[in-house]
Amino acid sequence: MDATGAAAEADKTPVKRRSVWLPTSWGVISLLLAGLSLALLHTDWLWRWDQLLYDSQLKFWSRPAPDDILIVAIDTPSLSRIGRWPWNRHHHALLIERLTEAGAKAIVLDILFAEAESRSPDADHSLVDAVAASGRVILPVVFEQSAPGQLLVETLPMPALATAAAALGHVHIDLDPDGIARRVHLMEGLGKPRWPSLSLALLRMLDAGAWQQLPGVRNPNLTIGTEENIVRDYQILLPFAGPPGHFSRISYVDALNGTAAAEIFRDKIVLVGATATGLGDALPTPVSGWNQPMAGVEINANLLDALRRGIAIEPIEARWGSALTLFILLLPYLIYPRLKPRYVLMTSASMLLVTLLLSALLLHVLQLWFPPVSALVGLLLGYPLWSLLRLEHTVRYFEQELERLHAEPRAVSFYNESVAVANCLSFLQRIIPFNGWVLRDASGITVGTGSRRAAAPQANDGSAAVSSPPVDLLRLAIPGDRGTLELELPRNGQPPLSGEAMNLLHEFVRQFATPARSEPRNTVELIERQIQQVQLAVADMRSMRGLIMDTLRQMLDGVLVINPGGQVVLANSQAARLLGFESEASLTDCGVLQITGVLELSAGNWDQALHSVLVEQATLSLEGEMPGGVELLIQMSPLSLTQGNLHGMILILSDITKLKQSERKRAQAINFLSHDLRSPITSLLSLLQWKENGDNTLTSEEMTRRVERYARKALKLADNFLQLARAENSDQSGFHETDFVTIAHNAVDEAFAEAHNKNIQLTRNIEVDEAWLKGDAGLLERALTNLLENAIRYSPAGSSVQLSLRTAAGSVECCIQDQGAGIPVADQRRIFDPFQRAQNGSGQHQSGTGLGLSFVLVVAQKHHGSVRVESTPGQGSSFYLRIPLDPEKQPPD
Repeated sequence: MDATGAAAEADKTPVKRRSVWLPTSWGVISLLLAGLSLALLHTDWLWRWDQLLYDSQLKFWSRPAPDDILIVAIDTPSLSRIGRWPWNRHHHALLIERLTEAGAKAIVLDILFAEAESRSPDADHSLVDAVAASGRVILPVVFEQSAPGQLLVETLPMPALATAAAALGHVHIDLDPDGIARRVHLMEGLGKPRWPSLSLALLRMLDAGAWQQLPGVRNPNLTIGTEENIVRDYQILLPFAGPPGHFSRISYVDALNGTAAAEIFRDKIVLVGATATGLGDALPTPVSGWNQPMAGVEINANLLDALRRGIAIEPIEARWGSALTLFILLLPYLIYPRLKPRYVLMTSASMLLVTLLLSALLLHVLQLWFPPVSALVGLLLGYPLWSLLRLEHTVRYFEQELERLHAEPRAVSFYNESVAVANCLSFLQRIIPFNGWVLRDASGITVGTGSRRAAAPQANDGSAAVSSPPVDLLRLAIPGDRGTLELELPRNGQPPLSGEAMNLLHEFVRQFATPARSEPRNTVELIERQIQQVQLAVADMRSMRGLIMDTLRQMLDGVLVINPGGQVVLANSQAARLLGFESEASLTDCGVLQITGVLELSAGNWDQALHSVLVEQATLSLEGEMPGGVELLIQMSPLSLTQGNLHGMILILSDITKLKQSERKRAQAINFLSHDLRSPITSLLSLLQWKENGDNTLTSEEMTRRVERYARKALKLADNFLQLARAENSDQSGFHETDFVTIAHNAVDEAFAEAHNKNIQLTRNIEVDEAWLKGDAGLLERALTNLLENAIRYSPAGSSVQLSLRTAAGSVECCIQDQGAGIPVADQRRIFDPFQRAQNGSGQHQSGTGLGLSFVLVVAQKHHGSVRVESTPGQGSSFYLRIPLDPEKQPPD
């Protein structure tokens, strides 16, 4: 199939729409990622990572310890001074009394008094009395096993002490699977959550009507518990104020002995508990350093501060956590397909950072903990999966486009058949002299041969001579080590092939260089090969586009491609030049209406023509004219239809100015032959007819004089016409070196007789002795003679006509000046046209052929010169003929 047929088949091939495979697959993968993330969220498979992020955020959330919370620490100095633990309960009673006297707002004894002191019964009584007298002491409740393997039991203070206490509260702190204390339940109990936490019991004691609505996550299974099982409710995460030792504390022994001033305890909430190593329930927390657990009494102080500040952290509800995770994973599904590949990685990293920031924002502003790791896993998996999917889609796209590109015609065809090679080389033999050729492949095997030899010389006996004419062998390598082409050049004394001929041969040989194909061994090679094939196809399309653009650029006609909206989408330089634009780029920025505004049609109108082409799909051929007098042939046709869609129209502009001028000259010549030249011949025939009829009105002398006048008139007309034709057909090949001064003298001598008969004086003003130039002396002399005769013809008797000659700026300029009536301005623009005559002073046309000045103009143009006229009515005229001394160095005027 040839290129035209292939292009036609390609146009008929349905264009594949953009594949929906990529968005569908990405949607499926996004759903799978969402399911995976939700599973990770609800099964807590990645709880360690979530807790790690939670702990790291808590470390950046420190706050000052409140001034009204004070810890009385049972520390190592107290143990060393008071003695081994447990102490006599008289010490605790005394401490309560002193704290009460000092004005403590509340006293929390984080010490369990579950049994009576057998060694000192009166100590229990004094402790009960002190607690009862204070009325502001809160005691703890613990849940423990009475023996290993036994059920949990609630351990309360002694009954008398429990009755005397202002409130009771549990001190149980939940430990996560990693052994770190992060959360607490505000209500706990066996069978039902009857006991508030120690801090909550304190707050309710201080404000009996408050703290009925509690923060935290509710337990949906409150009714299922039994008396043997612990039931918890209102779970919160502790927002620790700082690391261990963050709250103000004073040693137990200092408070007991009065070393600490009483004002320290006034209006303070005093928490009494063990901080000595190995004595109390010290637990690791998110804010604890390495081997620095936090005492239980300080954990209760943190809980008390958080509840009062209203910053208890709640885990986000499962439904909202799922919704937020799905929303985060929805972003890659919506955003990735709309981004360029270079921005996807940056966007993925940004979404990871935004997810972390969102979790931190919810924690610090709304006190909601959203575990982000499951969403982060979905985002982390989304980017490589999207990249893999995009890569697979790219490979498929390459395969589809390569199939289409292979089905389209190439910019330059390959010559794979020996017949095509032979035909092409036969063509090259007509323009490049070589006798024979041999085409060999890479292994040196002959693929094709051909020869064109002259007839072999004959021996004396009539047989062919054995010897053959000597030849030179020219080897041309085919690119890519594909073989060689050998040409036999005749050795006949002629110069070797020119550089242009060698370039043509190399360009021909380059067509054999087909790319080597090999099967890819892996995916990387497959993609690389497809990329290379696409690059070759794109380069081939660029070559095709370059071929088209070069073809348009070299065309003599202007070409415009206009879309249905009237915009010029393609133009060549000739179109820009014909329409008066600086370049084709400036032409493509305008619309067709701007073109129709300067290009006037000879017949019809643009609106009707555009309607016929774009709507009726007709092909038109019109003529128009530019403001500068350039006449154009306008060929308009609709752009070829592809799949039933109209793409606009094509305008081809041809400069027919010279053609129209030739047509006008031909019409003028026909008019000349039919009227001017026919008139004297008709007069001669009329005289002869009178003579034959015996009409003796005219004498023989008058008859002879009239016959001579008509014959000379006809001869002069024919001679002027032939001279003009000779001047128009002359070229520089017949020019010779001649002296323009001599030509000027000869012309004056030629016109002397006519000037003498009219009593007109001819004068000369020649400023140079000689002016040599290359030209036709006969034509130049005739041009000057015509100018002189015109000046004499239009000058009155008794006047003078002057011929001036000078050289300036590499040219010789001759001026013919008369003293006639002058030439009207309207006639000055057309007197150099053939068969045009100027008017005399009375407004009548002078006699003459109208070819003299036209002849002068043609002679000036043939010699790369110019002729112009300067005339004022009533003051005479001046004609200036300028001829360059070296026409090769001066452009034509």
